Amino acid sequence: MSVLDDQNVEIHWSEYDVPHIKAKNYYALGVGYGYAHAQDRLAELCGQAIALRGERCKYYGAEGISTVGFLQTTNLNSDLMYRIRLPDEWGNNSFSALTQQAQDYVQGYVSGLNHYVASLTEQQKTERLAGEPLVTFSIADVIRFTMRFGIMKELVEMGPHLLASTLSVCADELKHSPHTKEVIQEGGFGSNAWAFGGDVAKGFGSILLGNPHSAWQRTPHQQRIYMHQYHLTIEGELDVAGSSFLGFPLPMTGYNSDVSWSILDAATVTPFVLQKMKLESDDTGYYYRVDGEKRALAIRTIDIPVLQNNGSVAQQQYSFLESEIGIVYKLPERPGKPEGWYAITNPNENNAAGLDQFLAAAKSASTEEFTHAIEQNRGILCQLVVADRHGYVGYVIAGRAPALTDDQMVSRHVRLPDAAFNVLDGSKSESFLRDANGNIQLADASFYPTIHSRGIIHNTNNSYKFTEYGKEQPDYASVFGQHKADYQLAKPIAAGLRYDPRLIMSYRRMSELVAAQAVKPEHVLQVIFDNRNYAAETFLDDILLKLSNVDLSESVSRGFQILAQWDQKNNAESTGALLFNQFWSQLIAQGLLVAPASGDPSKGSQLLLNQRNAGELVDAMQSAIDTLEQCNLALNASWGSVLHQQADGGLIPMHGGSYQEGLLNGEMPGELTDKGFAVILFGTVYIQRVHWQQEKLVADVLLSHGQRETIDSNSRSRQLAMFANKQLYRAPFLSDGFDNSGERLLLNLTAITSVETAQQGEML
Repeated sequence: MSVLDDQNVEIHWSEYDVPHIKAKNYYALGVGYGYAHAQDRLAELCGQAIALRGERCKYYGAEGISTVGFLQTTNLNSDLMYRIRLPDEWGNNSFSALTQQAQDYVQGYVSGLNHYVASLTEQQKTERLAGEPLVTFSIADVIRFTMRFGIMKELVEMGPHLLASTLSVCADELKHSPHTKEVIQEGGFGSNAWAFGGDVAKGFGSILLGNPHSAWQRTPHQQRIYMHQYHLTIEGELDVAGSSFLGFPLPMTGYNSDVSWSILDAATVTPFVLQKMKLESDDTGYYYRVDGEKRALAIRTIDIPVLQNNGSVAQQQYSFLESEIGIVYKLPERPGKPEGWYAITNPNENNAAGLDQFLAAAKSASTEEFTHAIEQNRGILCQLVVADRHGYVGYVIAGRAPALTDDQMVSRHVRLPDAAFNVLDGSKSESFLRDANGNIQLADASFYPTIHSRGIIHNTNNSYKFTEYGKEQPDYASVFGQHKADYQLAKPIAAGLRYDPRLIMSYRRMSELVAAQAVKPEHVLQVIFDNRNYAAETFLDDILLKLSNVDLSESVSRGFQILAQWDQKNNAESTGALLFNQFWSQLIAQGLLVAPASGDPSKGSQLLLNQRNAGELVDAMQSAIDTLEQCNLALNASWGSVLHQQADGGLIPMHGGSYQEGLLNGEMPGELTDKGFAVILFGTVYIQRVHWQQEKLVADVLLSHGQRETIDSNSRSRQLAMFANKQLYRAPFLSDGFDNSGERLLLNLTAITSVETAQQGEML
């Protein structure tokens, strides 16, 4: 093997297909990861690029369905959204604003992606893409991969109403249009993270258990969150490993010698405000009023290439009205949103600082340095939990939030009945949240909740308020979570629920760990893998007692007998978990659960049980029985017989379960068929447990769905079996942990730069 120098980069794949990229500079490092990433996930990366360029209509037609992240809508809505909110000029500006190291890394990453594509024969391209379009990657694609995290959730508000907001489509055309259907949120977000500081994890520095949830598979029309694992090294400068998703090229959950962290969705953060505008029109044009002044609206045209029935591609134009703060959207009356025209102000727009953010975080040497790196480069809208070898743990919000205190929000509110707290009066310029130069106002670090501790940090996509175990945080602005009575909107938190049973379950497990013993790494893993069902162990005995004197049919009586004998867990061998899953979903739909408005997990939740709703319990059981019988499934079928993954020509029984039931080992099942659940939509896939033994890093990990797009992978089969057996493997990180076997590749940069770097000036 040649000596590593500035003109080459080495890739060494582990036995689990994890690439370790070693280089002398950031450009070379990017080349190595780009090449390895494309080798593993070429179809996924092409699909991401097409979606965020706003080109799904070009390849798949306007009325096809697109899932990006966990948000499902039509291709036309998706294309319009991303062309409006990820324009080319923003990409140029955001790339130029990055540090030189991040720019070099991104340029190298793009070169590596395209170099891998160039190395394929036409037959290999056909085999790898399986009919999906192949793209030439650009710097702009990677910037869009990054910027999308800040604006993605706007699709829920605007997606179904984009066509109604154009000057190009009349109302009659929308009456039966698929583009006006609500955006489907595929079940919610369910990541977990736990950090145990030196006061409870004595002798281990600290312990971090990262459990970011993701999809188990992708298709051309489902660009879901899908983890990829890797290790990046520039000797003396950077040494970081972990995983990321959606094309982002730096570890979002990861570790270095001193620090480990895990990412969670910022589910309770309100990332933008809406301004309700006052529009007028006459023969001379369209206008809006601000501070009593009449201002002209511009017309912005968005071109969308659309595949036609005859196979040709035609340009279709959609014209929108645009104010000084952006396009205005015509929204119908909805809960919290009065009918009218709205602008949107999102401080996360036009922001690719996530690349600087995670690069700086990767080089941090302590929890304090990590949180400071995040605060100085707020980019990816997410929450992060962190632990270091010195025994300190922490929590930080990584993205930007509207810079409004609650009093400021109230003073600028539209003051219409039932309007959500973040709907502002767009007839007042103070509601625009702009500085003298027209830029969105940003808050300083003190505005954000950041936590440092030597105790326990736990988060299940809940807010900052109860993230430090045993300690309620002081109130911050309601944009970080609505804990004050005046701002309670019963906002859904996860999986369609108005409370988070997983946080309550996590609080219960933390209480048990602290009471029992000093926390050790083996105890921590059981927080996920014990598969305890919060709903069952909290409410099932009361349900059975309530029905003990009720006359039941033979089938319903047998159903409750099965639940009475169940171990109240979702292990693969558990019988009763399937029946309870169907039964509990009925109770959720009936609204029989209540929880404290504050979200305090120590207060638990309550199931409304009385003589009047005993019939609802019986009906829920009968409905569950009917569903299983229609699928020809036994009422006492084991959980692993219906929740499974395919490998080596057979099925591997899985464990874990629904967020609705409070499973910390979340595995959200899809449609139930006669062969079991058709898919696992998303859940526990990547697990990262890190601690320090005599100040030396110890990392145990697992990526259950494997690195590569094919299921025909030995490392995937091995990791699925390990997941089924509740095991992780020791990840090599320090020099004495590496196995010299495994595939190695040395890429010469001279040949690559002559092909790809010549294109860099044309890519933006």
